[in-house]
Amino acid sequence: MGSMMRSVSLTLSLTAAMIMIMALLGARELYHTAPASANATEQGSKSPVPMILQKSDGDRLVHRAGPLRGVPFTVKVDGLFGKSEDFFVFAETLAPRETIPFHKHENAEELLIFQEPGAEVMVGGKRGLAGGQTIVFIPRDTWISATNTTRNDIHTLAVFSRHGFESYMRAIGVKPGEPLNPLNLTELTRLRTAAHAIYWNTANGPYPPGVAHP
Repeated sequence: MGSMMRSVSLTLSLTAAMIMIMALLGARELYHTAPASANATEQGSKSPVPMILQKSDGDRLVHRAGPLRGVPFTVKVDGLFGKSEDFFVFAETLAPRETIPFHKHENAEELLIFQEPGAEVMVGGKRGLAGGQTIVFIPRDTWISATNTTRNDIHTLAVFSRHGFESYMRAIGVKPGEPLNPLNLTELTRLRTAAHAIYWNTANGPYPPGVAHP
């Protein structure tokens, strides 16, 4: 009887050991294959991709048309870069005396952030000189313009609450080194309308109605 019990106990011990070994091997295999699988899924997914963006990260482009023709900018977040569902973010550098012309966005709120001081800003009925790290809140359908009044570059970051304007920015952008083939006014107007953006026609005067100005 004792011999039989010892035999049963040994069999159970061996079975438990085999189960444990198989479980460990399975976990090891899962450990080695899961990251690659997750990475492949993330790369092929249409879902937003978490990112930690350094200063130089993003899609670097150059304006090929409009009043800022030749000025470089970087798309930091949009439906293509980062696959965002809502936000559009781009960075741009204003050279001395350079101006962002009067325009407004019908479908999105915007935050315009100035890293360095010295930009003269006109937004709606307000006008002021931006200091370093200034944030300008631009509600929908509100005229905005800014001019670098200094002798140094001013780095800006524009954050939009909804998609729309990125379609215009990508349409008028080319990769650095590519020819800056211009767009005629009809095409520019079509692209801006599709992007829910309106630019002030200076043929009607230097300032839109209701804007605070000198």
